[in-house]
Amino acid sequence: MLLKRHIVLYLLPLVGIVTVFLLVPLTFSMFLSLHEWNGLSSMSYVGLDNFKRLLDDPVFTVSIKNTLLWIGAAAFLHIPLGLLLALVLSKKPPGWRFFRTAFFLPNVISSTALALLWYFTFHVNIGLLNSFLKEVGLGSLARPWLNDPKLAVFVTMVPFVLYVGVTMVIFLMQITAIPQEIYEAAEIDGATGWQKDWSITIPLLRGGIAVNVIFNVTACLKMFEYPWLMTGGGPARSSMNVSLYIYQEMMTANRYGVSMAAGLLTIAFGVLVIVSSLYTMRWAEGRGK
Repeated sequence: MLLKRHIVLYLLPLVGIVTVFLLVPLTFSMFLSLHEWNGLSSMSYVGLDNFKRLLDDPVFTVSIKNTLLWIGAAAFLHIPLGLLLALVLSKKPPGWRFFRTAFFLPNVISSTALALLWYFTFHVNIGLLNSFLKEVGLGSLARPWLNDPKLAVFVTMVPFVLYVGVTMVIFLMQITAIPQEIYEAAEIDGATGWQKDWSITIPLLRGGIAVNVIFNVTACLKMFEYPWLMTGGGPARSSMNVSLYIYQEMMTANRYGVSMAAGLLTIAFGVLVIVSSLYTMRWAEGRGK
């Protein structure tokens, strides 16, 4: 009984933090999503009208599509690239410590600074990319990268590849935990390096893949700095994503209820992805036994 009391006492600070910084704001967001409020006048109850406005808003539809593009790029480009780097570096080629540090370094640099760096890289007039293309005789390939509605959203995704270091490190940690006896047995059977990776390493990284899916999806759902600083959501709202939409609805349009409704839908989608990833991971582990 005394042990249970001690456990409760240890958990009280955590429960307090979760209540104050998560449950209370979430409850207030749910309450606010059912009201119309501009931040100054009194609130008026509107029920689910804010959610209906979202469904009828073409800008929100564009922001959803662009956010799904971010998630697709993370799932089919970012995570496979991190896995490839982890597989290569796990073999400890010459200079592997340097490359491991170099790939991880952007994760400790301010995302605002990196966003500004890429902004000046893709700038139509003073951008490094267009200047380089003109210098090497490829001026015909120069484009208004940030001002083209067909290119802007993809250009804002380019810096995301710099964060491949976290994905790589998670995979590296799991690879180093795999018993070497498994690889030795495979070598006796005549397996080559890539055969061992394909038949042993990758199947044993199911947990790491699920964790990276969760981390990357949540990062895409809250991605704000790059679309905001590089394009501002333009041109013509073509690079708008969910996080930027929530911010502009609250801070620019002063539609707090609509903003909270969009935030709740984003949270619900994130929870769905996390639960699905965990369920898939457990199912895959069950199949592997």
